[in-house]
Amino acid sequence: MRKLLSLSVLSLFISAGIVLFAQSDTPAPQSAGESLEAELPEPQPEAEESDVTVEAGGGETEGGAGETQEGAPLELKEGPYTFEILPQSLDSYYPPVGKRARVYPAYMDTLGRRFYDLLVDLKSLHLDRDAAEVSYFAFKDYYEFVAELVPEWKDRFLLSDVEALGRELGFIKDTTDTTQTAEGEKGEKPIGETERVSERALYLVRKIEYSCRVCHLTEIPRVYARYYWRTKDNKFSVAHFMVRDPIKKRKMKYREFKRLLQEDYYTILRSIDKGSRKQLRESVRRFIKRFNYNQSLCSKCHTMDPYLFTTPTIAELVSDLDKEAHKRVPSKGVLRKTLSSLYVQNCKACHRAHLPLTYVQRWWYGEFDIPPEAPQVEESAPVLSEPTDDEPPLEEQPPGEQPVEGEQPQEGGAQ
Repeated sequence: MRKLLSLSVLSLFISAGIVLFAQSDTPAPQSAGESLEAELPEPQPEAEESDVTVEAGGGETEGGAGETQEGAPLELKEGPYTFEILPQSLDSYYPPVGKRARVYPAYMDTLGRRFYDLLVDLKSLHLDRDAAEVSYFAFKDYYEFVAELVPEWKDRFLLSDVEALGRELGFIKDTTDTTQTAEGEKGEKPIGETERVSERALYLVRKIEYSCRVCHLTEIPRVYARYYWRTKDNKFSVAHFMVRDPIKKRKMKYREFKRLLQEDYYTILRSIDKGSRKQLRESVRRFIKRFNYNQSLCSKCHTMDPYLFTTPTIAELVSDLDKEAHKRVPSKGVLRKTLSSLYVQNCKACHRAHLPLTYVQRWWYGEFDIPPEAPQVEESAPVLSEPTDDEPPLEEQPPGEQPVEGEQPQEGGAQ
């Protein structure tokens, strides 16, 4: 009796497990208009050994004879990289023209999900033809839909190879091929025999995936330079960004303001070398005023908390610079170390992230620097002349003496 009861309980658990396993394998197709909110994980660059049983002699191997050049994906080679402006039709799928989910990244995320649904189904240990067929047509329909979004990029999509993949897998019937019909009339396969994916089908999958990767490598940098390097309201790109200088009290292009800030930085260093306390304090005052204003500009583009980009440590360094400059005898070593820390912790990191794509925008939109105009040739005395008998040369500062105050630089001069 106990044995019978134990067998009954065991069979009940086995039946429940089979039901749950069958339900978990049921595919849930997604609508073509759905966009994924989460970013898909990046697959491995090289195709790994799959668990699929490969047909002996079925189809052509990768790169084998018989593959025509028509419809072949672009190949990556070393050489010059072209960074031309993007096609205008792409503007419809990015802000401010594109709204909410109707943007190109959302379409591409969904397309990527469709592709990897098919890839996972094909690499399953026991191929479920019904699930793979659903995944294939979901991918094929959406692939054709995305190919029409940007007409200039339609030739990047391997539509004929996607069609050939369906025929190779047997999901698209070829009326001229009688072998598929003959194999289908044989009935069910013996117990223990699994479906097999040919090398030709796996090659087509890798070829389609490679074409996507090539396009991403060539186009994503241009897309980011055009559509992501902008203010939050999408009114200005970084190349057209205008600011109001807090010292000159006038509007100017951001890069002009940054040059003034750069001049203030180097004026401080030069004042330290010369030992001019008055010039040092004035240049520090101008630098801090522009530096703090520059820190406030982060919120113009970044949607998150500005303190993620300007840490409280920077404010402490700015305060230390100001305090040291106003001491009776400032320490040159402390001043130089503080300036170096400001550059490394703030300026250097921001420049590496922002400058490259900003230069690309300036090239696209013609935001070039205006060359200086040569002055008219006039007979005038040289700015620097050799001392004469009536004009004694400047005296050197005696060693060990405290630095003396020098003249204040004029507005608009060396800053």
